[in-house]
Amino acid sequence: MSWRHERVGKRVGCVAIAAAAAVGLGLGVLHDVQFTGSVTTAKFIAVQNRQMSQEQCLYQAIRLKVPKGATVYVTAPRFPPTQRLAELSTLWAVPEANIADAQYRLTLVPPPGRSIVPFPVTRAALDPAKGQCAGLTLKVRRL
Repeated sequence: MSWRHERVGKRVGCVAIAAAAAVGLGLGVLHDVQFTGSVTTAKFIAVQNRQMSQEQCLYQAIRLKVPKGATVYVTAPRFPPTQRLAELSTLWAVPEANIADAQYRLTLVPPPGRSIVPFPVTRAALDPAKGQCAGLTLKVRRL
């Protein structure tokens, strides 16, 4: 009799595991569908396009204001913009961790009354020659 109870117990356990896996898979698929729906909206794509334009503008501003291969010290009021500006400058210049080793100092300046985190993206005109990039201004100072 106990042998049959063991088989029934194993079957119940297997059914419970299969049910848990099915629920997990269903929730995963639901989340993926919701996420995909949120990142394919016109509004989300427009924001991403503005951010990409802003980053391209910042890269062009770096190229216009800093000689190729120059050492730069990147600074901003908060960490994430500093990291992103360092990444953008790496394609053209050489970021330095110590300001004493740098030839130029790069600083991102938000528009008056705005925070720099998250990057303020506006519909303002892009003018890399003046360092004005859709809500951010790149200030370059020779050290």
